Amino acid sequence: MKSVRLLAITLLIIFVFVGSAGAIEPMDVNSKASILVDATDGHMIYGEKADTKQYPASLTKLMTALLVVENITDYNEVVTASETAFDGLSAAGSTVGIKAGEKMSIDNLLICMLVASANEAANILAERVSGSIPAFVELMNSRAAELGLSGTHFVNTNGLHDEDHYTTAGDVAKIAVEVRKHKRIREICAMEKATIPATNLSEERFFFTTNSLISRYKELGYKYSRANGMKTGSTTPAGLCLAASAEYKGTELISVVLGATKDEESGLKGNFTESKRLLVWGFENFKRQTLLSSKQPVCEVHVESARKRDYVVAHTENDYAVLMPNDFNESKVELLTDAEMELEAPIKKGDEVGKVTIRYDGRDYITLPLVAADDVERSIVLFVINKIKKALESPYGVAAIIAVILAIIIYIVYVIQYNKRCRRRRRRYY
Repeated sequence: MKSVRLLAITLLIIFVFVGSAGAIEPMDVNSKASILVDATDGHMIYGEKADTKQYPASLTKLMTALLVVENITDYNEVVTASETAFDGLSAAGSTVGIKAGEKMSIDNLLICMLVASANEAANILAERVSGSIPAFVELMNSRAAELGLSGTHFVNTNGLHDEDHYTTAGDVAKIAVEVRKHKRIREICAMEKATIPATNLSEERFFFTTNSLISRYKELGYKYSRANGMKTGSTTPAGLCLAASAEYKGTELISVVLGATKDEESGLKGNFTESKRLLVWGFENFKRQTLLSSKQPVCEVHVESARKRDYVVAHTENDYAVLMPNDFNESKVELLTDAEMELEAPIKKGDEVGKVTIRYDGRDYITLPLVAADDVERSIVLFVINKIKKALESPYGVAAIIAVILAIIIYIVYVIQYNKRCRRRRRRYY
């Protein structure tokens, strides 16, 4: 028996689509860079210059928010704004007018930063997390490396322009996927308007979101009923930017549009119009499908020293579902297995016995562990025989066996000689 017997190389799945399932509609986004990903797992379903260097503007605040929620557990904690939190801020930048010495909770600072895009709120939060803004920026770059953001480098907490402060649409999407794992940040990013209670230095503050995909309060003509949040950004070098999320029938998408412009004729802002077009296109042309069921056997893996059978059936622990285009072609789906070649009994149900990569149309989607479907008991006899065989295949093993055999022979000869001497002594005695 071969060590691995594949039950299926090509995975054939029948897809049932709602509505027409014709060829996927082409998409072209009018911006410097764009991407559309599945919010569940971050898989890209559309990208245009998604890996090219761009300036993120205030989309930077998504990373700032991520580090705040990863390092602070009490959102009700009150923080006092320091003098240094206002260093380097532009008078023309986004602000809610927080002053040095003003006291505000972590939660309200997050609202100021993500809903109103207040630059000073980002700096105040950064100092609370790391003690200083430079230390926080170092933390930002360290976390970026952990997330695999190879095209990103930060020099500030808020996105004010700097030639050395850059990212890519793909990297922003990865940050956005990570951010949306935190419930409170999702809630804040979905706020159409916010009220901040009076503080020691200010009356009550009231403001609207900068994201016109979720609100008509500031600008008409952009609201998208499926949109549920994320962050805007704009500077002259960066252009108009938006990371947007939307949900429809259980599917959530995240789009990132960088470097959009304002249409000269209509006056419409491209970060909103292009993001909406991209999200609509995603919902119309993609549907989540289960590519591999945990109940489906993937392959049989050879098991040495087994008692009843010399193989174990392997499958995945969980189902794997992914967004697939409406023009999906099942003949392009492959299961590429990498099973352990020298498994030895006993094997317990659930033990990892290999891996499987799911590939579609030449693109690898994910590699998943394969686990044993049931137990495989050990045969003691076969176990001993296999150990001897393996020993004989090794020069060191052969030498060890020869040494043992010689030791046994020497012992036998010794015992025989000893017994002979004992018999001679007994004869002389009698």
